Amino acid sequence: MKGFFSSVPPARDWFYGVRTFAASMIALYIALLMQLPRPYWAMATVYIVSSPFVGPTSSKALYRAVGTLLGAGGAVLLVPPLVQSPLLLSIAIALWTGTLLFLSLNLRTANNYMFMLAGYTLPMIALAVVDNPQAVFDVASSRAQEICLGIVCAAVVGAIFWPRRLAPVVVGATGKWFGEAIRYSDLCLAREAAAEQIATLRSSMVATFNSLELMIGQLGHEGAGPHTLKNARELRGRMIHLLPVIDALDDALAALQARAPALYTQIEPLLGEARTWLAGTAEQPSTPRWSALKMHLAQHQPEPDALDQRQALLLSNALYRLGEWVDLWQDCCALQHALREDDPRPWRAVYRHWRLGRLTPFFDRGLMVYSVSSTVIAIVVACGLWIGLGWNDGASAVILAAVACSFFASMDDPAPQIYRFFFWTLMSVIFSSLYLFLVLPNLHDFAMLVLVFAVPFIVIGTLTVQPAFYLGTLLTIVNTSTFISIQGAYDADFFTFLNSNLAGPVGLLFAFIWTLVMRPFGVELAAKRMTRFAWRDIVEMTEPATLAEQRKVGVQMLDRLMQHLPRLAQTGQDNGVALRDLRVGLNLLDLQAYLPRAGEEAQARLRTVLEEVGAHYAACRRAGERLHASPALLRHMERARLALVQDRLNERGEPRVHLLHALAGLRLALLPGVEVTLEADPQTQLPPAIDGAPL
Repeated sequence: MKGFFSSVPPARDWFYGVRTFAASMIALYIALLMQLPRPYWAMATVYIVSSPFVGPTSSKALYRAVGTLLGAGGAVLLVPPLVQSPLLLSIAIALWTGTLLFLSLNLRTANNYMFMLAGYTLPMIALAVVDNPQAVFDVASSRAQEICLGIVCAAVVGAIFWPRRLAPVVVGATGKWFGEAIRYSDLCLAREAAAEQIATLRSSMVATFNSLELMIGQLGHEGAGPHTLKNARELRGRMIHLLPVIDALDDALAALQARAPALYTQIEPLLGEARTWLAGTAEQPSTPRWSALKMHLAQHQPEPDALDQRQALLLSNALYRLGEWVDLWQDCCALQHALREDDPRPWRAVYRHWRLGRLTPFFDRGLMVYSVSSTVIAIVVACGLWIGLGWNDGASAVILAAVACSFFASMDDPAPQIYRFFFWTLMSVIFSSLYLFLVLPNLHDFAMLVLVFAVPFIVIGTLTVQPAFYLGTLLTIVNTSTFISIQGAYDADFFTFLNSNLAGPVGLLFAFIWTLVMRPFGVELAAKRMTRFAWRDIVEMTEPATLAEQRKVGVQMLDRLMQHLPRLAQTGQDNGVALRDLRVGLNLLDLQAYLPRAGEEAQARLRTVLEEVGAHYAACRRAGERLHASPALLRHMERARLALVQDRLNERGEPRVHLLHALAGLRLALLPGVEVTLEADPQTQLPPAIDGAPL
């Protein structure tokens, strides 16, 4: 309740509250007119599927309709043959719910709602008719009609009255991310970054980035053009690269500043020019200014023949990372401008890296299977308690337990949210009892019903727009509508009402206790597992594979990073180490890509480095903690650098430069600030002359 009365919602939120209430009353009126058995479901459905924006309303309406039909069909198929075997029916219902829940967890788009809804719709229908299995088809049919009626009313009213498009919200979210990214990049270039400030900006950027995925997927449901969808996806695909690119640039500049201060002084004006260009991109991307900056970068870049010197390599690596950031930022700015202006012209990328590809979603399937298994067992146990106690209205407890476990199955720590579900459902029982026994007996027509519902339902419906109050207000309004159970004629009995409607909170209390027992771990375990998955992927990257397979692993690491960083922030851990692991992986990919084009000696040295890096992270996995890299690994990296220096004599050209940059990036990511003193190695010396004297 903190901040509940701190601010008055804006006018557009009140318009939404009035619009949704009007749609719910229209749905209720039509359902009463059609004499549907549960007209209040049509009313409640309006609030469930409604959104302030056209796209989410349309998508949720579509997926709710399909999910309801799937669940209803499943109930019709399962109940008649299994109703005489309560245990088998309970197991079948639990397995149905768990299977569809697992399918929904494997999707990160709006259509995951369809599978989750189909999963818990079946117990809603099946458990309500176990005493009268012949009525299962009628109940399933009427529920489908009531829900589809509510969906149609919500969609039609939402499209006609005060419709709002999601595209401006996407543009606004990307604009917020751009403002934070500009500050983040500027702090890096100015060399004035404080750890706390960087961590705060990074967390905010990640939160904004993660919110875009679902919104972009819903743009198509409100008629956004294909160019808008393509530009939005391209922009998100490049936004995810910015954090590791800036982090690599920051390390490269820090190494140059510490080990070659004279060279760093030479490029300080170039960094100032980059900061000026960065500030100008806030208004509009300028291709000529980008081209001029790229030309100045090329002018400062040392010749490839000079990279056998450590200081020259540090300078070259810093300029290479700076150029990578400049190209990536130019692409982001161009795409954001195209989104803002709704520009249908084809977009051309300037940041073209072989690692770029379609994002591969990461799923921790181990935790997913455990969460789904916990839900399945919870349903079976709840059914067993219901049957054992002989509680006539206990089906509602099982149903809400299944709903709560399904709703929050994807969360690392679902218990607090289930408790909120329990609390607001209990409040709904109190609110509905006041309406049912004090207000409704004094009403005589539908117009008076609308009047007594108007003020509280409009106010609560308005508050559902605000994220801080969404769950509590939505549960209150949906459950209150359901518990009142409005019918064509008033027929209420206090003890019947109490017995049937207290079953829901009891089921939620059971789900809360069950979750505390079965899932006592929280964000810490998820963060730890993601760290281990990153180590596993790094080990996999050191093994022979095709470039397509390596790219898939790399983009999966990028996607996991966006899930990992918020968890590290929640647990108070340094999220910079996760970025370093990612950078290790990305530099390994670059080494693997250019390795076949190096000389034989360099290939042998680089393969040794790959094996040592893989062995180091394999040891971390076995130990279950992050270990310090061995001094031998640093020496192997230095020997590989010297072997690449030898490739200068063999005119290896561009692949050699890429390998040097990848090796430098790998060393800075894995061993920042560590120097090496390498003893003489006869294998890395130049070959002797004919008379035995060194050349």
